[in-house]
Amino acid sequence: MASTQAFAPAYSNAVSSSTKLNLFGFGEPKDDGSPGDYVCKDCGYVFTKGPAEWAKLDKDKYQCPPCGAPKFRFKKVPKGSASGKVEVKKSWFGN
Repeated sequence: MASTQAFAPAYSNAVSSSTKLNLFGFGEPKDDGSPGDYVCKDCGYVFTKGPAEWAKLDKDKYQCPPCGAPKFRFKKVPKGSASGKVEVKKSWFGN
């Protein structure tokens, strides 16, 4: 039985795991603390209290108030650019 390590790319040991994630486009860039709002990608809810308050929220416990999405489902946008209009669907089929 052959080892699966024989098929691993040669560079895999030379590149750290965090570099690999960014190399392939995974993960969000770190928040630089600049003014901005955080928009839920699932429902459009806008968190407007700023980066300092956002950083205080526990990434494992915080949930979007309208839809319950976890913190990683939010995207930072320029301050005031999001509408804040939240449309929550009752089901996937529009019932």
